[in-house]
Amino acid sequence: MKERIPQRIDYHRYTEQGVILDGVMSLVDSNKDLPRFNEAIIENTGDISYYLVFDADILGNRFVTGHVGARVVLQCQRCMDNYNLDLNCDISVAFVENEFQQKQAEESSYDIFWLAKKELFDPGVLIEDELLLALPQIAMHSESEIGKGCDVRVNFLDDYDRLREKNICSGKDSSKDMKQSEQQDDDNPFAILKQLKNNLE
Repeated sequence: MKERIPQRIDYHRYTEQGVILDGVMSLVDSNKDLPRFNEAIIENTGDISYYLVFDADILGNRFVTGHVGARVVLQCQRCMDNYNLDLNCDISVAFVENEFQQKQAEESSYDIFWLAKKELFDPGVLIEDELLLALPQIAMHSESEIGKGCDVRVNFLDDYDRLREKNICSGKDSSKDMKQSEQQDDDNPFAILKQLKNNLE
C-alpha cells in the first residue's frame, strides 16, 4: 500500500538520504489540500499520482525530480462543453535559499523553488504548482475533435457560407452593408480617437 504524502519535510535530510516518495493523493485529499488547482478546473476525476526523487549533485544543488499525473475535467472555450484532459508533469526542481543557489541551479537547468533558511517543505505545494503549470492557457478540445464533439467552428463557417450564398442569390449587395458599417464607424467618436492615434504613429 502506498503511503500518504507527508505535509512537512526537511528537504536537506531528504536530499541527503535520497528519499523517494511514490504514491497517490486521493480525491478527498486533493479536494482539501489543493485549493488553487481545484478553482482552475471543473472537476478532478480521480487520484493524483506522484513519483518524487530527492537528491543532491556534486555542485551542491539540492533538488527533486520525477513526475505527477492527474485526469481533470475542463470547459472548452470553443463550444462551452466539458471535456477530459490528462495532465502529465515532469518535475526537475532545485531548492534555493539565496541568489547564489538560484544562479547555480539555473545554470544546471533546474526550475526554482524558493524556501527560507530551515523552512520545512510541503510536497503538496510543489505538486499543485506543477499541475497548474500543466493546464492549458485556453481550455479547448483537440483539433481532431472539431466536427465531432466540438463543432462550433464548423457550424459557424457553414452558417456563414449559407448566408453568403443566400445574399448572392437574392441579389443583395453585401458591399453596401460594409460601407454602411464603415460610415457608422466614422461617426463614432472613438473612431476619431483611433484615427488620431494612427496619425501620431
